[in-house]
Amino acid sequence: MQGSRPSIFDNDVDLTPFKPKIDQEPTIPPETVRRVAAESGFPSRSPVSPQPPSLIRRPIKTGRTVLLNARVTPHAHDRFHAIVAAEQARYEAGEIMHRPTLGEIVERALLALEREMKGEGA
Repeated sequence: MQGSRPSIFDNDVDLTPFKPKIDQEPTIPPETVRRVAAESGFPSRSPVSPQPPSLIRRPIKTGRTVLLNARVTPHAHDRFHAIVAAEQARYEAGEIMHRPTLGEIVERALLALEREMKGEGA
């Protein structure tokens, strides 16, 4: 097998047969590609239309930045989230004008507890 390949260390290697192709295939216009793809049933990957801004969920800027982490019983957890769900339903029904957050519900619960401890009642 020796002698069939040129050595990479030889300076006598003739590279003239290796030339760039001059004749390029003509490009197909994008309109033709879209038409053929549509006729063949290939779906487009481009978005059909952007979502309306009302459906995009963005984080609510509330100013609450400190994490409160506590262990509670499953019953207390369920009661808390039932209250949050009820407040969300009030928001969706138009009774209140802002989307309630978990932090807001905790703050309201603390205010109610403080009123109770002072003897003011609810």
